[in-house]
Amino acid sequence: MEKLLTGELNLTIDILIGLLIGEIIIKLKLPDKILKIFMPFLKRHNIPPVSGLALAVSAGSSKAGAAIISSALANNEISQNCALWSVQLLHFPAYLRRWPSTFALSVSMAGSAGFFFGISLIFSSFIRFIIAFMMLKRERLNSKPDEKNYELGQSKHSIKFVKKLIKTLPLAWIFYALAFSIVPGLNKFFQSIFAGHNTLLPLAGWTIAAASIAHVSSALALTGGSLASGELTISQAVFALILGNCLGSATRILRMNAGYYFGLFEARIAQKMLVMNFITIMIPSIINLIFAFSALLFSS
Repeated sequence: MEKLLTGELNLTIDILIGLLIGEIIIKLKLPDKILKIFMPFLKRHNIPPVSGLALAVSAGSSKAGAAIISSALANNEISQNCALWSVQLLHFPAYLRRWPSTFALSVSMAGSAGFFFGISLIFSSFIRFIIAFMMLKRERLNSKPDEKNYELGQSKHSIKFVKKLIKTLPLAWIFYALAFSIVPGLNKFFQSIFAGHNTLLPLAGWTIAAASIAHVSSALALTGGSLASGELTISQAVFALILGNCLGSATRILRMNAGYYFGLFEARIAQKMLVMNFITIMIPSIINLIFAFSALLFSS
């Protein structure tokens, strides 16, 4: 209970700070001021300036970038679909900053298998970014928005900050609590599915896949030990890591994004964001899994 309350408090503080920063940035018209140099590129691809600013900010924190999108949406400066795909763009810059340490950890703990696994992670993140970028571009082209409607600071229907908090914070608390209580059980359920199965992979491989669902670092440690002892080949280890990471995507989405989406956006939009988050994760994950499975079959 203490961990749950601490997490809820941290969530509330993060949402408050994020929304405040987002409101200040929008009110000061910083997207227009900061991104003037990028306007030709943004206009060429029909990307709204506020999405470009959120993308730049997300290199430090994807939640801060999402708060900017939330404020712009609340002020009717972008459409709901534009906000939906703009938020999907934000994960790549933040992950790109973290990826070198993840890659170094993967290689140091699991050798060649860790190398291929690390490459698969950045590949998935990049493909998600490309999908979101193309969908955002398509959305803007199809909607053909009147630029006056998207001029920053000109909204006539701004939602008051306090009213927005009253609508979004309770949902954020509820979904954070659900993720906090449900995700560990889901992880154990998935792990129990693999226990004792020796088809396709040796037991060590299924153990790695099960561990990868919950904790990548523990799965990498198991991989290193299994490779050193000769229980697994490199192709088996890579397949096990990617399989576990793919199956763990649903629980990671709930744990990492549900609370913040419902804290920054209206429930209907937050639901769409979670669904699109899952879809854009699963597409490259399945591609990675197909490549890994093909390598496994070829090496056997």
